[in-house]
Amino acid sequence: MGAYLRDARRRRRFSIDRAAEQTRIRSDYLMRMESDEFDFLAPAYVRGFLRTYARFLRVNEEPLIQEFDRKYGRGKADTSAITALDNRARSVPRRRRPLNSWAVAAVLAAVVLVGLAVVGVVSSPDEAGDPAADVAESDEDPSPEPESSPDDEADESPAPTPTPTATETETEDEDLTLALEDGFEVQLVATRARCWFEITSDGTIQTPGGITLELGDESQTFTAEEDMEIVLGFAEGVDLIVNGQNLGAPGGPDAVVVSLPEDVKDLF
Repeated sequence: MGAYLRDARRRRRFSIDRAAEQTRIRSDYLMRMESDEFDFLAPAYVRGFLRTYARFLRVNEEPLIQEFDRKYGRGKADTSAITALDNRARSVPRRRRPLNSWAVAAVLAAVVLVGLAVVGVVSSPDEAGDPAADVAESDEDPSPEPESSPDDEADESPAPTPTPTATETETEDEDLTLALEDGFEVQLVATRARCWFEITSDGTIQTPGGITLELGDESQTFTAEEDMEIVLGFAEGVDLIVNGQNLGAPGGPDAVVVSLPEDVKDLF
């Protein structure tokens, strides 16, 4: 395969540097493929490079892909490489969830109750009031109003909002899973750095040869009914949006393979 690619490039009178610039594949990767070294990255990643390079050289890509699959396997066939990538992705520390809004509301309600109780004790009728103030109040309003006790003020304060239970949290996760079972939409946004990606929906490759997102770009929306596999060259640089929900970066600086819907809960 390497000699075939090298001869095709020379027939087209392209240098390695020019081929790298046109395909956006690193020149050292192209040289390694032309030297029959296809194990420098995960098979799913190299497979996309090989397809892109063959199309650039205007040669039949299918025999090359078949020979590559026979030697190295497709995507998930190389379980050791995928497992290593998955372990690296899982080793990236997850972003801490924000404090639950129900818990914040309960704490604020408790603080309000304590404050009202303190105010009630300070303004207790047992303490002597200012005689001049009493005379002024009697002139303004001849009908006396009953003073409220601390207990009455405490009764009028808002009741603390209940904190959601673990069952309610599990229900929210189940709702997300049910939504994914009905099909899902996926979009990638290059928030922090450029990233190459390839997407396979329900067994069909949606981005033959892969696509490179430049910094600040966002991809089109990809859909699937049952499953989707996303190969990312620099997962740390992009945000993964599933069914309108931003799950953040799906991994670290290495190549990552994300399988949906299996890996959705691990991305929270």
